[in-house]
Amino acid sequence: MGGVPTDLRRLPDRLGVPRTDFAVAAVLVLAGIVWAIASGDRGDAPAPVHLDFPDLGTRPLRPEAPDIPDIPTYLDVPGVGRVPVPPAHPRPPLDGGDEIGGMLAVNMIAGAAVAIRRRWPLTAFAAAAGAVFLIQDGLLWPGFVAVLICAYSAVAYGRSVRWAGALLVVGAIIAASLFTNSIPQIPGWLSPFAVLLPAGLFAAALRNARGRADAAARRAAALEQEQAATARAAIAEERARIARELHDVVSHHVSVMVVQAGAAGKVIEKRPDLAANALSAIEDSGRAAMAELRHLLGLMAPADDRLHPQPGLRELDTLVDAVRAAGQPVTLRRDGVDVPEGVDLTAYRVVQEGLTNALRHAPGAPTAVEIRHDGRDLLVEVSNDVPTGEPGGPGAGRGLLGLRERLKLHDGTLHAGAAPGGGFRLTARFPAAS
Repeated sequence: MGGVPTDLRRLPDRLGVPRTDFAVAAVLVLAGIVWAIASGDRGDAPAPVHLDFPDLGTRPLRPEAPDIPDIPTYLDVPGVGRVPVPPAHPRPPLDGGDEIGGMLAVNMIAGAAVAIRRRWPLTAFAAAAGAVFLIQDGLLWPGFVAVLICAYSAVAYGRSVRWAGALLVVGAIIAASLFTNSIPQIPGWLSPFAVLLPAGLFAAALRNARGRADAAARRAAALEQEQAATARAAIAEERARIARELHDVVSHHVSVMVVQAGAAGKVIEKRPDLAANALSAIEDSGRAAMAELRHLLGLMAPADDRLHPQPGLRELDTLVDAVRAAGQPVTLRRDGVDVPEGVDLTAYRVVQEGLTNALRHAPGAPTAVEIRHDGRDLLVEVSNDVPTGEPGGPGAGRGLLGLRERLKLHDGTLHAGAAPGGGFRLTARFPAAS
């Protein structure tokens, strides 16, 4: 099977470098090898030049100067006389293999450094530039491109922009002091600075832009998380409010229905008229409970425009009459209170919870409801005497807990406990203004 060997394909993953950088490094290394071999095969000898003579035909013209005859040199040797010394001839030029080897080393090291330019950016630039500085010969265009990529990566991906910039400046100074001609062909010592420093500045600008984009993305993610948390808190609060509403509605009306049903069962044989009244009261309480439940469900999915307003102190007489019909003697005293809707609903729920508890835990006991102004506060009090009938079972306490949560929304307080003369008292105080 052909293709790239498996071990070579897994090498980028083992080194922890991106596959794209590994592929670019491989391309630069191969290009450097081919370029160096091609440059070595051309050789340095200039091509011969020919001139055409009319009578003599084509004759080669050597580009170098004509040969100068050797001038003998003599030495006076005692006892021998003058001895001619042959002139010194220059040594033959070195083989071109050394030059090709330098080209291969420079371009291969620079190209291979591109593979690690993201994981170890400063090391990659130091390796690529160091090969050029040590060998000092044979940098071709593939190697130059590799050095330029490593210089960009040192600033773009290094931990410190200052250290990377300082490394580029030092590299430019060393290159300017070692080489008079470089790629690209800019006269003098300016070319390293004209190449490395713009690459570093461009990388710094991209790094700052990338940092701002990442910061904006983090802020957007944090804002999204905060909005999600706020939405979850609002949903939880709304669910708790609906649960309190359901408790207030169901608990009150079901308590009235239970008491009425019990009374009807006791008198149905002896006083069928009273049993009929009790059954009628049960029907009224059931209808009222269904109406309020329908209203709450409408609040959860408001698709019906025929919704009725929430109950308030204006429905207090109806509430008290329903409790009286259940056999609980209730007295109501209130002054001319005029409060906002939120306070009005809360006051109604306090009276409803107090009457429900009195009907459940103190059946038949005289119960008093008082609503009055106390300075700038609204005072709602529900108290009952010692029960005359058999009290019901213990409650779960969610009604009082819900009332306390309601009153906290209005900076109010709730006190529930035994009355001084016996019985039970529920007192709520909260500002009358919204």
